[in-house]
Amino acid sequence: MARRNWLKIALTAAAALLLAQIGAGVLSRSQFGRRYLLIRLERAFGRPVEVRSFDAQVFPSLRLDAVGISVAEDPAFGNEYFLRAEKLTAGLRWLGLLRGHFEFGMLSLSRPSLILVRSAQGRWNLEDWLPSVKINEAGSSRIYGPPPPPTAAHHLQKIEFNDGRVNFKDTQDKQPFAFINVSGTVEQIAVGRWTLQLAAQPWRSGVALQSAGTLRVRGDVAGTSSRLQPASFTVHWTDASLADLLRLLRGQDYGVRGALDRKNVV
Repeated sequence: MARRNWLKIALTAAAALLLAQIGAGVLSRSQFGRRYLLIRLERAFGRPVEVRSFDAQVFPSLRLDAVGISVAEDPAFGNEYFLRAEKLTAGLRWLGLLRGHFEFGMLSLSRPSLILVRSAQGRWNLEDWLPSVKINEAGSSRIYGPPPPPTAAHHLQKIEFNDGRVNFKDTQDKQPFAFINVSGTVEQIAVGRWTLQLAAQPWRSGVALQSAGTLRVRGDVAGTSSRLQPASFTVHWTDASLADLLRLLRGQDYGVRGALDRKNVV
């Protein structure tokens, strides 16, 4: 009898999990679910967001998929997009959801394209995006009154990306340089402190490069609310030809031949 009861409980739990899995996908694709998810993503990014389609799952972990996502730019930095990706996968926190909050634990971006803009005042459009340092946890000052409600980004621990591209703009002038085949991770290791592990290939418009090499960046930075400072990086540029280095810098071939293998600490 006890074995039969346990079997009923297991079957009931499996059926409930299956229904929850199906229901999460159906709800995320409904008009109500789409509006709700767009609002939550816009709060997380702090900017208008467009998504082609959504999907969600509850097993083996609570996860949200946004296909064809585009995040608008802050008007102070221009009218182009800030970030686009073929697919964004967000791991959600059960505890936050049970409390009525929409909290990201991890973000994964497939084939993202990011435009980094530097304003005339020397600020970057990236500075206000990552979660800010919580002052009360940092111990620099006291906060009186009720704490502000948490946002989806406050618990973000890790960002993964693959096959990405980073473009650069100085005010409204688009630079000829970019990084392609960008992959790596950005992970929060302490309150307001992020560690980077990136690999990318340099690129320049209008120039054919045969061996531009690979840039590998390792290091850590402060949160964007601190303007990414202090920061410490190790940059390793390998497998690059001197001819392509000059093409990157000057846009033409000076006939110099050789190889570059350089490591810098910033």
